[in-house]
Amino acid sequence: MLIHKILLTLLFSIVFSSNLEPKDIINSSIKRLNNIDIKFSANIKSQSLISDPINYNLNFISHHSSIDSNLFYNYVKFNAPIDFKDIEIWLKYDNGNTVSKKRLPIDNKITIIENNYDNSNIVELFNFFNLLKDLDNKSLILKEKKLNQKKVHLIKASDKKNKKKSINIYIDKDNYCIYKIEWKDRRGRNTKNVVFDNWDVIDEIYFSTKIIYEDIKNQTKITSILSDINFNNLNEYDLDKIALGFKFDK
Repeated sequence: MLIHKILLTLLFSIVFSSNLEPKDIINSSIKRLNNIDIKFSANIKSQSLISDPINYNLNFISHHSSIDSNLFYNYVKFNAPIDFKDIEIWLKYDNGNTVSKKRLPIDNKITIIENNYDNSNIVELFNFFNLLKDLDNKSLILKEKKLNQKKVHLIKASDKKNKKKSINIYIDKDNYCIYKIEWKDRRGRNTKNVVFDNWDVIDEIYFSTKIIYEDIKNQTKITSILSDINFNNLNEYDLDKIALGFKFDK
């Protein structure tokens, strides 16, 4: 009976994998963590050629609405360095629209963030659903490639006016995990990369515990090590923290 199930699974995978469209693969990758609440701690090292390295520590919470799967909230609290300690940031994602708020210890007031805030790239790095927002109106091409000895989908999202300007996404063929994203300029040169590494199974979910963001153009690099990772285990205290920035039905 087990052999029959395995053969049937293989047969379905062969039949359906040949009909996969790039958008379907991307959507499957995004939906992999859809409606899953996440919280973790992060130790982050920010490096630049023009300044000394800075080490950050923060707590991250993400909560999905039970009413709308396209609505979710993120909360970040910095613990270090000292000049960032106790800074809080809230983000609300509602069907592609983003609203950000912050609270500084100096005045303890929650205010809307109008423009990019200091080290916004650090916080945006954990907005997993937002990393692929630039794919609209792109031409998508699907290829198969090997990455670190694994067969992956390589999806090239090219600018319709200039095919060299593109976003390359490397996605696991079996579990749809994103391993790497590359951005290329009009000349086909790499401008920035995000690499998801050190994968682990946590609460039966395959999840990256190390994220490396490299901005080649600006010569900066951010390395994030995640720990104390939990899925669908937010308590009332966590939800209350998010609700300080954005009211929602618990």
